[in-house]
Amino acid sequence: MQCLICHSMIRLSWTLSYLMMPQRSKTETICMACQKTFHEIDEASACPKCGRQQESQNVCKDCQKWQANGSYYYINHALYQYDEAMKAYMHAYKFQGDYQLRHVFDTKFSQFIKKFAVFDLIVALPIDKTTWTTRGFNQVLGLMGDLSNNEVLYMKRDRDEKRQSQKKRNERLQTGNHFYVDVECRQQIENKKILLIDDVYTTGRTLRHAAETLYRQGSDRVESVTLCR
Repeated sequence: MQCLICHSMIRLSWTLSYLMMPQRSKTETICMACQKTFHEIDEASACPKCGRQQESQNVCKDCQKWQANGSYYYINHALYQYDEAMKAYMHAYKFQGDYQLRHVFDTKFSQFIKKFAVFDLIVALPIDKTTWTTRGFNQVLGLMGDLSNNEVLYMKRDRDEKRQSQKKRNERLQTGNHFYVDVECRQQIENKKILLIDDVYTTGRTLRHAAETLYRQGSDRVESVTLCR
């Protein structure tokens, strides 16, 4: 098996007890050296509102600003830090279209999502039609592994508008809300606890727009889980 990141051969040593197991764990997709370049977030020293890695559990300055301007409950949970290694991974996965790279994190990320079993619906953030045409896949669905997605949230964006990844921070924060819930889906989300899934939490603007949309349509509680922050 080759590492999906560096393409070196992954050497595995299997014990006899492992070989006799009726259901073996998934084969490793990246080598140990590449695994070490990605850093998990330590919840003991992360912002309790957005999951940002920091030196304490105090609410970070960004979330303090959101709280001052917001009127609804919302928090985000993140698994990895969005550092240079993760940026390089996202570039190859999302923008160079290497769909195989979903297997680097799909098992671990889906297990992380399952920790939040209290929610009624899991909803992956949708992408617009233009992105579907150019990319060919929704990167969030790829990262969710075998988890089922409840398709109740949709996105419509002007063809000429920049993607979030192309915008500077101030432009991201000023982005309008492009999400909507189809009329036929409104009963599915009414009074439900919904867990939004996305790949990256940067400014939080996109996820908060999605949460606002769901709250307006009657959702009882909305939180999100992202691969990285």
